[in-house]
Amino acid sequence: MKTVLTFTFAFLFMHGHSALAKNVAIVKMVRGSAHSILNGAKLELKKGTWIEEGSTVKTASKSFVRLSFVDKSTMNVGPSSQMKIEKFSKQEAGVINVLSGKIRSQVSKDYLNMDKDKSKLFVKSKSAVMGIRGTDFIFSTNAQTGATTAVLFEGSVVFNKLDPLENVNDLESIVDRGHRINPGRFSVANSALARPTVPAKLASTQFRALKKNTEFVDVSIKEGLKQKRALVPPGLSGRAVASTEEGLKEVMDVKGKRQEINIDETKGFVRGDDVKPVDGSLVHIDSGTIIPLGKDSKFDPNAKEWVSPSFDVDADGEVVPPQGYMLNDDGTLLKMEKEEFKEVKLEVRPLDEVPSLEDIPVSDTVKKRGPAPAGINDFIDGLERPPIIDGYTIPRDNLPDYRNTLPKTPTRFEVRKGQ
Repeated sequence: MKTVLTFTFAFLFMHGHSALAKNVAIVKMVRGSAHSILNGAKLELKKGTWIEEGSTVKTASKSFVRLSFVDKSTMNVGPSSQMKIEKFSKQEAGVINVLSGKIRSQVSKDYLNMDKDKSKLFVKSKSAVMGIRGTDFIFSTNAQTGATTAVLFEGSVVFNKLDPLENVNDLESIVDRGHRINPGRFSVANSALARPTVPAKLASTQFRALKKNTEFVDVSIKEGLKQKRALVPPGLSGRAVASTEEGLKEVMDVKGKRQEINIDETKGFVRGDDVKPVDGSLVHIDSGTIIPLGKDSKFDPNAKEWVSPSFDVDADGEVVPPQGYMLNDDGTLLKMEKEEFKEVKLEVRPLDEVPSLEDIPVSDTVKKRGPAPAGINDFIDGLERPPIIDGYTIPRDNLPDYRNTLPKTPTRFEVRKGQ
């Protein structure tokens, strides 16, 4: 009897992994370097590699992975990202945990045999959760700031903050108390707000660029070649665009059709815990920072949104600050004053309460940062010196561990002027 029991245990130990393995996604494309981890075992990802439930997918900087799931949904994992497939099946809603970085996903609408009024997939981070019912979206979380950003291209999602003390086994009830995001809109959850921001219209230029850039390709255009959108849409006069008085409901002719716009509703608001950004806001996707639009913004009645005269968007959907400003990886906006960088105090407030960018207060603290700090398990894929502004140097006591060369992997260093 003892021999039989021993043999049975050994057989299950040796063959249990293959017998119980549950492949839920296959790699369709890899750019750069990526791997998955399951039960401590590391697997390099290549086209055709199957990924099991419970695996964590990690990408290096400037890398990208496209996955195809068993429900015919696709998911693109962006650069420097970590994503865990906590649960996935054809019978019940899956759970994807974005630990850091961002994903772009197109979830199948009809493949799963499930209640159409319930979420087919939950995507969560440490700070937020989103219920998906057939859609195309970006979900990004910043491990440093804790902020999570959701942008919807098509379909339907519900987005809410995730309280660690809540029963995370009932994600449906959590998302049902959140905000429903419609296509073209975004919402951000962060520690400064009790609830995620009320969904607002993302700037059309940024929306189009992000929607097109499905593979997170860095296609930033060169300095001096950035395209700015005309403030006056074709077929409309400058007078119509400039008419933005309080309470105005402007009626205009757009391609032969008359439309009404309540401009006050587009300016954003703060009502208790509900905070709505201005329609036409720009968002630093990687950090969740919402770029404020001020009184100097112009209204575009065709797009039904406000247009910043200061900020721009490059071809891959990244926010481009004006000359004399710098946007850090952690979302802090720095302004050059008297050859020193100072942090601009950004707040999400209604448009009429925000001054022009030049008049927004700055902190007294001098800041100059490199990229966001690397995580313990991040990739190091080469060495190079980071860009340092003229007149600044890195103290040598910061460099001995790197033999006076900074890692290409994001690392934070102080810099000093004139040394």
